[in-house]
Amino acid sequence: MKIQSLGPYYEDQIKTIKALAKGSSLWKAEAEALLPRITQSYKRADADALLATLSDMQRLAYIVAAGLEHESSFRADLKDMPASGWAAFTAPPVEDKLNLSLAKKLYNVKPNNNDVATMRLGDTSRAIGSYLVQWCLRDKVPFSVYFQDSDFHALLLNHATPDGVKALAADYMRMVDGVNKSMIVRANTPNRKIVHAHPDKAKIYDHETAPFFQKAGTGEVFYTLTCIPTENDSKIDGITYNDYIKLFFEMCDQPWDAISDAHLKLIQEFNIATHVRITNNDGTDVSMELVDDDGSHFTFCNSLIAKNVPGSEIFSAPRKNSVNGVVVAKGKFTHGGALIEDLTMEFKNGELVKYEAKAGLDAFKRAVEMDEGARFVGELGIGTNPHLKQHVANGLLVEKIGGSFHLALGRPYSYTEYQGVQVKVDNGGRSKLHWDITTMLYGKDGIIYLDGRKVMENGLWIDPQYDVLNRGWAAIPRKDRPAYWKNYDPKL
Repeated sequence: MKIQSLGPYYEDQIKTIKALAKGSSLWKAEAEALLPRITQSYKRADADALLATLSDMQRLAYIVAAGLEHESSFRADLKDMPASGWAAFTAPPVEDKLNLSLAKKLYNVKPNNNDVATMRLGDTSRAIGSYLVQWCLRDKVPFSVYFQDSDFHALLLNHATPDGVKALAADYMRMVDGVNKSMIVRANTPNRKIVHAHPDKAKIYDHETAPFFQKAGTGEVFYTLTCIPTENDSKIDGITYNDYIKLFFEMCDQPWDAISDAHLKLIQEFNIATHVRITNNDGTDVSMELVDDDGSHFTFCNSLIAKNVPGSEIFSAPRKNSVNGVVVAKGKFTHGGALIEDLTMEFKNGELVKYEAKAGLDAFKRAVEMDEGARFVGELGIGTNPHLKQHVANGLLVEKIGGSFHLALGRPYSYTEYQGVQVKVDNGGRSKLHWDITTMLYGKDGIIYLDGRKVMENGLWIDPQYDVLNRGWAAIPRKDRPAYWKNYDPKL
């Protein structure tokens, strides 16, 4: 397989590299060195080498797209940055069989289905990304790869003119043209001080690329996502890195069939309820309505590992103007590279009217003042992964905690069907923001009431039919468990 066979987008990148090699830019030597690699043939087993070449191609092509190939200040700033791109990306420090298992859960394309795939690969994706590429080649599925290199991206934006920023965004939109499947593997908080993009330029880029990401919210582009803990996460959450990685992969390996069955029954209860009230001993006491202004009922989605790995949760939206009360969300949260701790939020008729934080208040304020819709709730989610029972800062994991709930400030989802089931989850809120803020119920005397009836106490479901959501593998007969979980017995 040669790179140009991946499609017109990569044909254009090859032309860009060849032009750089013939020209007199500051990047002539790098382009010349890359030429043999962009014209050679690659086999499936060469996925790592192919990804290294695509990463180096993307870097040079983006420098040209941004109009920075002759800018010595950009080159000097880039030289001062730590090594990045595919060659610097890491893999989780686990047995390869675990990376393979996770890759299988993320691989969402099907042969002979006219799928066109894109991948967003960041740090921690080194092993998993190689598997995804191998399988796309095996199944003859057209694909493109965006290397999520946030510091390099920020540096490009900071040095580019507004027109250069738009050209970068246009390049990304060309790459994802026709895509209907997306696979995302990235790290959570980086282990280094990050480079921040100029806010005005970031807004230009985000605005120009928003049409593609909006397709993920509607379901037009089906995505799978994982966000792997980093050593910095372990420092934030006070968990050793080895224990954090172990916890992450164990969360990915839960009794999903039994959890799905329990979800379906739980969803039936939520779908007929009109009023939800949630309390805990930190001071949370918040209520909301599940019937819209037009009388239609919001319905909950059965989210396992079809989109987020690990899962799981059930989620929908409340009526936009119905959220009232106080939410006290203890713990550390990350947003836009900032750390925020111990949030208290007060809602009146759906709107966030008062808030405070132990730390990071300015960052929280920036988020909720992003636009008018950011102060309203777009999602109510109930975390159901039975293997995580403590608050963590990792944004993907925290919303899955068994015995927790989260409210997303800002934009609701706009799915009309989820995993083949018709749903109503759009409460009409509109915002650039969608930020899940999780509140613990387990260990906090947390209670959920549906129409005044208590269904959860101290973060544990009361009805025995939901035992698997409380205890995970321990709720499965020992003879039916995999060997790893035979002696699992959590103390709740």
